[in-house]
Amino acid sequence: MTTRQWGHYNVLYEADGCKVKELVIQPGKKISMQKHFLRSEHWFVVSGTALLYTYDEENKRISLKNIYSKWNHLHIPVQEWHQIENAAEEELHIIEIQYGENCTEEDIFRNV
Repeated sequence: MTTRQWGHYNVLYEADGCKVKELVIQPGKKISMQKHFLRSEHWFVVSGTALLYTYDEENKRISLKNIYSKWNHLHIPVQEWHQIENAAEEELHIIEIQYGENCTEEDIFRNV
């Protein structure tokens, strides 16, 4: 288990070009606004409610893109800004599937 200020994650599976994680985001917390240059991600909400935010680089604006609840899923393509917030009172559990050229923590760009 790897602890972060927003909660923690566990790596469930790892192979060349693929990694599967369980993210647990605590109530009222959110991950940083980020994008990846060498991988895409697919997220499946196991429990809780996730608010997905995106960043418009041209207008320098963060906006709410969608709300996802239990059993919803979403695709995050390479180089798309994304941020997930848990605005609910219970933990948010997400299964994250990373796939691409580089599925490491070094392929995270934060600049917002």
